Amino acid sequence: MKEISKFWSGAYELPPLPADYESWSASKKQDFLWQERILKSQYDQLPPLEKIDVLGLFVTILSIKMDRLADEAPRKWKKAIHAHGSVAKIKFVPATNSPFTGLFKGADSGLLRLSVTADPADRGFAPGLALKLFVDGKPSENFSALVSLSGQGNNYNFFAHELSNIVSEEKSVGPKLINLIFSRVSKFPRKLYLQGFGQVDQKGNQETNPNYPYRLFLAPNPDLQFPESPPHDFRNDLATIPSGTLLFSVYAVNPQQVGDDAANKVADAVEQSEYRQKAELIGQIVTTSEFVSSFYGDSLLFFRHQRFANR
Repeated sequence: MKEISKFWSGAYELPPLPADYESWSASKKQDFLWQERILKSQYDQLPPLEKIDVLGLFVTILSIKMDRLADEAPRKWKKAIHAHGSVAKIKFVPATNSPFTGLFKGADSGLLRLSVTADPADRGFAPGLALKLFVDGKPSENFSALVSLSGQGNNYNFFAHELSNIVSEEKSVGPKLINLIFSRVSKFPRKLYLQGFGQVDQKGNQETNPNYPYRLFLAPNPDLQFPESPPHDFRNDLATIPSGTLLFSVYAVNPQQVGDDAANKVADAVEQSEYRQKAELIGQIVTTSEFVSSFYGDSLLFFRHQRFANR
């Protein structure tokens, strides 16, 4: 490992984020985390993928995941799921005439972490993503998305299926257990809210009349595909993606298309099909760096889950 690995292994204490970090511009925050945290802790050799830490999920204070506004996790924070992934710098490029406000109007500085729930050899290949868009002088906005709670079986192509901030109910034991655990801190554990993205733009300006989607669908670039057959490490696949690559086209369902009852019920397969047909293109997620796997990206880079609420 690199000499810097001594720093990250605990031989030296990682200093906290600078005291004035939150007042920085979006681009300065992105550059600092990328240059001083992620690149300096890049793995020379990828650590093995881990099984889900079920006990760890039970004892984790999940309210921190919902309520913490910082870009860095608390010290000794441990990911019980999605323990290993890769991070790239990204930008959100809005579509013409998108009705949504705030960061949906465009964001030049962001980070995207792509990961799998756990070792695919244990529970199948289950892709997920976490996205962070930086804001001048204010906390970042974050959301996560999954293909489903159970994943896609033995298909190891990370970009085989769309991802969404809302996933359907599943009857198998694993998804039901995950849902039960997250029910401790959210009334709607299979849904994440997007309100914050519509309330503030990348310059930190508050929107007078914020408008944000009920649901997003992230459709992978059809030209960006990897082998389906196992086994191969998705992190090696991601490392081949160059800067400037279109990763996902983002489709959104307008809240006006969703009744109050629907907004408060858990999505099922029928609802998913119905809303996907209503979804309209609102933008694209494009890389502005290569993907990097690092200690910091796996252990301390923090993505908040915003609790779903009735609009």
